[in-house]
Amino acid sequence: MAAHRQLPALGARFLNLTALLAVAAAGVTPWSAPAALSPCAGEPAARVVFPSDSPSQATGAGAIVWSAAAGCAGGEGARVAGIGAGDVPGASAIARTAAGRPLPAHGPLLAGGAPHGQIVIAGSAPGDATAGLLVQGAVGGPFAALQPVGASTAPLALATAYLGDVALASAPARARDEGVKATSGFDVHVERFYSNRFARDVTARAAGSAPVQELTLAMDYRSEVLAVWVQSGAIYARLLPGRGAARPLQRLARVGEHPHIAALLSDDGRAIVVWSERRGAQTSVYIDRSGSGVHFGAAQLLERVEDPDGLTAPAASPSLVRLSSESVMLAWAGSAAGRWVVRTASVDMSGLGIVGTIAAPGADVLLGCLAAGPAADALVLWTQPLPSATGLPDLEHESIFAARGFDAAHQRAAFGAPELVAAPATVHDLSAAFDPDSDRAVAVWQGEAGRIEYSVRAHSATP
Repeated sequence: MAAHRQLPALGARFLNLTALLAVAAAGVTPWSAPAALSPCAGEPAARVVFPSDSPSQATGAGAIVWSAAAGCAGGEGARVAGIGAGDVPGASAIARTAAGRPLPAHGPLLAGGAPHGQIVIAGSAPGDATAGLLVQGAVGGPFAALQPVGASTAPLALATAYLGDVALASAPARARDEGVKATSGFDVHVERFYSNRFARDVTARAAGSAPVQELTLAMDYRSEVLAVWVQSGAIYARLLPGRGAARPLQRLARVGEHPHIAALLSDDGRAIVVWSERRGAQTSVYIDRSGSGVHFGAAQLLERVEDPDGLTAPAASPSLVRLSSESVMLAWAGSAAGRWVVRTASVDMSGLGIVGTIAAPGADVLLGCLAAGPAADALVLWTQPLPSATGLPDLEHESIFAARGFDAAHQRAAFGAPELVAAPATVHDLSAAFDPDSDRAVAVWQGEAGRIEYSVRAHSATP
């Protein structure tokens, strides 16, 4: 119960949502039956992409993007499955040029919406994991290679903004050519919503020559970019304005092992960075809200727990999204009664709102993802492992649940009843996104034998 004593220091109260198995047994769910996107195995992780110029207006067809494994028809590399009527994905295809030549970006892949209703896919070039390959086009094709200035190497991070702006970070190729360590910094390339190419390329120097890890990008409406990363056991941040050189380097805090970072940048010159870290068998989650001008101060401890059931915190913890209402919602992995749970909270200028807890009696609840919707809402997904013969969680047999939530009054993130997405099975790399036009959500994950599986949630205007 140590975790419960941590949070009241931040003025939080607890709201409980219990994932009752009776809901699953009754079969009451707005989600379609899980289906395999392809019989061929994929590589982590598949992503759902809906190009848009606002949270409620799509600019082009959506797609599921994934990387096929070696031995798949057409060879390994990127696949694009267009999302059609009813938000059901169709057959997957290889991205090709107008002349029919394949553009086989290899995984792990980064994908997002791009200007003019297109999607962008970043990966490695065939035969050279250090050479980047970036392709862009409409879901049905054709695609074209999009080359950043400076011939950057394989991508490190990708971010998109509401208008359709794209930011890509990669290690500079010139570092390799000139014999300089490529880890001493990175390049950030920005494609504006009205363009078809990268209109801005800026080098962000890091803190020395140690490897840059966990690089995360966040964008605002003005195409400014916040880069946050781990280097030499500390978290650093640097703002890259729309014009001019990168702002001074900021050191946020020391960090332990297995860090995970989420970041958000607002148009009012403020930013939020949240991260988790592990020290021994103990996991801690922190938040750092900047002042005006993106100047960070002291970080706040959200929760510190002894890792339940010998499991490390889910990779999706923490997750941070901006709602269409401009409110901010946060989710992270916490602990209660010796089990993993999901915490949710709104965040505003005054700080963290009331903390909610999604828990299941006698079972771990493992955060899968948090996705913002078009109606000032969000969807949180989690997995729930069955107990094994030893009583420990069976991570090869996990149910998928979801709950839709809104930013309610009195600084409270209010989520509805749990919804069954999939019965116990193999689940890895869970992800989801909303169709801005239909208000339906599409979830995707890697299932049995590495197959890419998906489910579609019917429209619902209330949680």
